[in-house]
Formats: sequence, C-alpha cells, structure tokens
Amino acid sequence: MSGVNIPASMKELQNLKQEETTLVNMSSKISDQLNRLKVEELALQNMVRLQNEELERKSRGSQRSINRSLPMEESEKGDNSEKVVPVDLFVNMIYGHKEEEEEEEEEEEEEDDEMQGR
Repeated sequence: MSGVNIPASMKELQNLKQEETTLVNMSSKISDQLNRLKVEELALQNMVRLQNEELERKSRGSQRSINRSLPMEESEKGDNSEKVVPVDLFVNMIYGHKEEEEEEEEEEEEEDDEMQGR
C-alpha cells in the first residue's frame, strides 16, 4: 500500500511545481504591468505639471499687462498684496462745485422770480 502513496505524492509534487511556475510567471507579468503603469503615471504627472506651468505663465503674462496699465507704484507692490485704488479727489471737488453752483443758480432764479412777482 505504501507504493500507491509514492506515485500520488509524486503527482502532487509535480502539480505543485506547475502551480509554482504559473504563479511565478503571473507575478512577472503583474510586475511588468505595474512598471508600465508607473511609467504612464509619471508621464501623466509630467503633462499636468507642464500644463500648470503654462497656465501660470499665461496668468503672469496677463497680470503683467494689467500691471502695466496701473501706475508704477501699484505694479511694484507685487501680486499678493491688496490693490489700493487712489481716489481722485479733484473729480469729487469739481462735482461738489457743480452742485454748489447749481444750488446758487436755483437760489438766484428763485430770488429773481420773487422780485418779478412783486
């Protein structure tokens, strides 16, 4: 009876060796696929980085053109500082004077009307 167990053990050993060969082969293929995916991931990351750099350059270019239209002191402050727009008081003074003149004219007209009405 012990003779029957030896060929079965040999057959089982042979099956295990085949299974091991298959697993090693699969492991090699999976490893190759993983390496290909890593290369693809790096290529995609590089593309994203280049696109981001291009967008930054375009953004900086448009920011520079905006800064060129601002007074020199504004563009020297940098991109991160808050922009302070100076108020043109002269315009407000002229507008205020116009209102005063209009009020004076209205008062004069009212006085003229009153004098003519008498």
